[in-house]
Amino acid sequence: MRWGPAPVTDHEPDWPVVLRRQPASPGTGHPEDHTSTFEVICGKCGDDPGLDYQEVSSEFRRIRGPYPLAAGIAVFLKHDEYHDRAEETD
Repeated sequence: MRWGPAPVTDHEPDWPVVLRRQPASPGTGHPEDHTSTFEVICGKCGDDPGLDYQEVSSEFRRIRGPYPLAAGIAVFLKHDEYHDRAEETD
């Protein structure tokens, strides 16, 4: 059986850029387990939060991380700011 990230549901916010805890690896046997690492998922870049880390392109993996919490927050803010600046020049 293959485990992936939890699907996006109605109760999850529809934010264009999100920082979320990475799910545990499929080898743990507990899909509800999480790691202490985080990933940045950017819908503005075309990343799909419903896809597992291994299912996305290497470009999205570079954005996603994994990151420890403090680094993940910094990358999240920097990436969101990148899009804000790009929208200002359009």
